[in-house]
Amino acid sequence: MKHSPVHSGCQVFHFAAWRWCINRAQELLEVHESVATFHEHASLAGMEQFLTLKPAAEGRIKLIEVKVDIEYAMTKTDLSDPLIIAPLRSPSGEDFGLFPIDGWHRIYRALSEGRETLPAYLLNSAAEEAIRIPL
Repeated sequence: MKHSPVHSGCQVFHFAAWRWCINRAQELLEVHESVATFHEHASLAGMEQFLTLKPAAEGRIKLIEVKVDIEYAMTKTDLSDPLIIAPLRSPSGEDFGLFPIDGWHRIYRALSEGRETLPAYLLNSAAEEAIRIPL
């Protein structure tokens, strides 16, 4: 079942051409074990490029940057709370890889503290489609 284009009260993550209802993702994870695979040590390699941890290389700009509240990230996040990662696909089905849709404050803190992994749920394609909010 697809997410309604009219939603209220949802925590929404918006990245490029995609939007997801995090509340719906959490509901699915609580009810259906088959919607995701749990990884105790998901790699954070490459995630710093989307955060303000490092400035862009000289002469370059960051085209995509995930905004986080640094004070919140460093004081109020629980690094044992799993990330939610979704497969990214174009409307035509082209695979764009995997991307965290929930947990960026935890990623920021973990990277700041030198951690290389966090626990994560990797959603399957059907679950990602069920939580995607049409634009």
